Amino acid sequence: MSDWDKSVGIIVSEIIMMETSSKGLYWLVEGPSDIRFFEARKRPEVELIVSGGKRNVIGSMQALTTNPVSERMLGIVDADIDWLLAVDSMPDNVISTDPRDLEGVLLRSSAYVKVLAEFSDPIKVKAFEARRSCTVLEYVRDMAIQFGKIRAINDLNHGVSLRKFRPQAFMQKGAWVYDFESVNRSAIDKGVCASIDDLNAKIQALPEVDPWNYVRGHDAVNILAGGMICEIGRGGKVDSDRIESVLRSGIEEVEFRETKLHRSIAAWHLARDASAA
Repeated sequence: MSDWDKSVGIIVSEIIMMETSSKGLYWLVEGPSDIRFFEARKRPEVELIVSGGKRNVIGSMQALTTNPVSERMLGIVDADIDWLLAVDSMPDNVISTDPRDLEGVLLRSSAYVKVLAEFSDPIKVKAFEARRSCTVLEYVRDMAIQFGKIRAINDLNHGVSLRKFRPQAFMQKGAWVYDFESVNRSAIDKGVCASIDDLNAKIQALPEVDPWNYVRGHDAVNILAGGMICEIGRGGKVDSDRIESVLRSGIEEVEFRETKLHRSIAAWHLARDASAA
């Protein structure tokens, strides 16, 4: 069974089974990449459980609310665009990343510089930035925002599946440029809105906030990988998985400690240690 095929019932059973041999702490995270990030950043007594998505994390925490084990459980989820949606309040023992998700946090850290050092050609990067009058990261952000705002409209409209709505599918051949007319048509074909005019009007009506609130991290990484492949790379194999691997390992501990995510985790541990004393 894939990690993404889990249900709340399966996760609850997994925790109850683990309780027969251990009374440790449990962090429920969304997916396998979260496991790889937190494995090196948790206390030894913490067991990591991949839950197959945000809904399963929250649902599992709610399902075990009356069980004593809930006092030793922490859910860690992406913030996504919950600030824009009328969502139910999170359980007290569920925390979220800085806007908008873990990949976005990592891209804004020094881990991004390490990705460039690993995969890009400095001369090509310099030429690209001079030609575009922006940094590579700013370009990635600005391209990702356009996909992210369509995703935001989709979520506000109660959502159709955008699982295959990936930036590289719309990149022009041989150039780090995206065909946003095709992007918009694809969104309409999938049922995000009734028409292009309707989509554009709803995008224009979205609130002005920190741009990274609209950037889905996986989209941004996909865009950066596209640039490495066709315009700023040094050659060799590069894809989103390899970039994400460098991002996960590349953030410095001092940077991670400054994030909302780390502060929330530390606060949870502090409260637990105090109640156990």
